[in-house]
Amino acid sequence: MATTRPKKNRDVLDETKIKYAIDFIEELSWLLESKKKLNLSEIPKLLRDSLISGKEETGAADKYVSPNPNIHYLIGVLPRLFQDEMLFSRNEEIAEFANEVLGIAISRVEKRSKYELIGLIVCEANSLDDEKLASLVSSLTEITGSSEKLSLMVREKKSTGFSWNETIRKLAAN
Repeated sequence: MATTRPKKNRDVLDETKIKYAIDFIEELSWLLESKKKLNLSEIPKLLRDSLISGKEETGAADKYVSPNPNIHYLIGVLPRLFQDEMLFSRNEEIAEFANEVLGIAISRVEKRSKYELIGLIVCEANSLDDEKLASLVSSLTEITGSSEKLSLMVREKKSTGFSWNETIRKLAAN
């Protein structure tokens, strides 16, 4: 058996709905009045035309397929990673990472600026073997996508016997 509300409760509920509807119509009329220059009947056509032209016109970046996706990922992520002061507070740490993880040996680290080191590593990364980097890229994607894992890496870095390769592998596996 369906329960019915008393008439008084229904009247109050209906009255509340009517007040909300009045407020809505009033606010809508203010909004429409403030947008006099906008012809509402033109909007659907503008949106349809925009949708059609958007499908026809794609940017050059949409058409580009990288011949070395792993290398291009590294070229994008390494500068961001190296600029993290918690992970790389000294140039020597950047050079250690480059040597241990990427196999890029850097001479005269103490005489180079941080940005010079980053640029050198990015340029050298361009000539690395794309296939050998697949596992590293996968691991770095996992780590750099998580602030929690980046924090864990900072903590691990302070431990005795720290190894970039081991830490990256361990954090990517979690």
